[in-house]
Amino acid sequence: MNKIPDPNPYPGKKEYEVNNEMYDQQTHKFLDIINLMKVMVARGADSAAISEVFYQLVHYFDKYMVQEEIYLKELGYDRLERHIKVHREFADRIISFRESFENGETGFEADMYKYLEQFFDDHLMVDNRRAADFIRNYRNTK
Repeated sequence: MNKIPDPNPYPGKKEYEVNNEMYDQQTHKFLDIINLMKVMVARGADSAAISEVFYQLVHYFDKYMVQEEIYLKELGYDRLERHIKVHREFADRIISFRESFENGETGFEADMYKYLEQFFDDHLMVDNRRAADFIRNYRNTK
């Protein structure tokens, strides 16, 4: 049985920041999306609210992930291929959740919420920190 999360939003914490505007904005936006999902799972949501989350995830991918990939490529980031692969896997997973929604399936919201939380922990807090360190080192050598 899935445990229903506390609907109170995750606060933006200083520890989430990496002192890089691009990544810090990305982190805050992703937390906003997680918080929407958290409320939906805890309190339930109608199809318009679920559609809004999918819209925001598409916007997030287009605005933040694609921008990040272009920038890291320009800098010659040595882990770019892996980073892009993680982004594509994210997109594929969101598409899968969207298909579940469009097919009228129920219960995917809790799995999606857990996935977004895990993605936050694994990618934003680990991979993006590593990329931010690369950017900082790159700037310091120029």
